[in-house]
Amino acid sequence: MINKTPEERKASAAKGVATRRAKREKREADREEALIYANGLKATIANLEFRLTALHHEEQMNVISCQLTDKALLSQEQIVKASIPWERSTGVYFLVWNDEVVYVGQSVNVYSRITHHSAKEFDRYAYIPCHEDALDRLESLYIHCFRPRLNGNANSTEKSAPIRLDKLLGIKLKEKA
Repeated sequence: MINKTPEERKASAAKGVATRRAKREKREADREEALIYANGLKATIANLEFRLTALHHEEQMNVISCQLTDKALLSQEQIVKASIPWERSTGVYFLVWNDEVVYVGQSVNVYSRITHHSAKEFDRYAYIPCHEDALDRLESLYIHCFRPRLNGNANSTEKSAPIRLDKLLGIKLKEKA
């Protein structure tokens, strides 16, 4: 064997200590990474088990629905996909009875307003979204166009609308002599 100087032995020992420390740190890092991976797998498995339980529940409810209504239930995903954003439903609305528009109205909350017409006879409704500033004009145009039977009469020839037709069109009617 070759004799080493004290400095060389010290350097060799330091190198050995550093190598062992690096290997130990690598093993600890690998162990930590394995624990993180295992915990991630446990969370994934728990999530999948939860989803499976939910699917079993949906399947049971679907069977019940088919028995009670002859209709299959839509999945939550299908409902969410088909949903539309809830907006303040400002617009002109139409109450319909037997394929005839029987009333024209306006509201800044159409859905809420239609519920106030329960005394009127209608089986469907429709509405046209409209900016709040144009509600009177658009409603008046439709009332003058359709002359719905449930909108009030201003006189014997004209339906009551927020804006009279002559004013809406910006024309002056000849005065009767």
